[in-house]
Amino acid sequence: MAYPVNAIVNTLLDMAKDKHISDMTPMKIQKLIYLAQVWYIKITKEELIDESFYRWTYGPVLPSLYHNLKGYGSYPVTNKLIRMDLQGNIIEDYISDLPKDQKIHALLNEILNVYGNKTASQLSNLTHQEGTAWTEGGGDNESIITRKDMENEKLYK
Repeated sequence: MAYPVNAIVNTLLDMAKDKHISDMTPMKIQKLIYLAQVWYIKITKEELIDESFYRWTYGPVLPSLYHNLKGYGSYPVTNKLIRMDLQGNIIEDYISDLPKDQKIHALLNEILNVYGNKTASQLSNLTHQEGTAWTEGGGDNESIITRKDMENEKLYK
């Protein structure tokens, strides 16, 4: 079962806080979520996130997450993500959408253990290496990174 990205991000933010990782900028979150999606696909043959990543200048990006976080600029994300209507009313609070799935928590924990100490720029550079889905698909061309691309992704421990 694929989850809304905000549910995964909120869980990741909670876990990063517990690990004293304070530099959870929008770009770093994008890259960590991408890596979580790749690892999850490779481990379970299922998708973790119910959205598609695109090839943007600084690597894989979920456009909805980009728009949700762009107000932070290059500063750390300090609040959990919610969905609001056009009048500013909360439609959904994603905190409760992610069940206490130990497999997902273990995966996110491992993602933070392996990549949490890297900066957003280091993670972006990582996604630009030869053989990654971003480069194999032509780099910064705004195309979708398909599930097949992720299955062939080399960024997996």
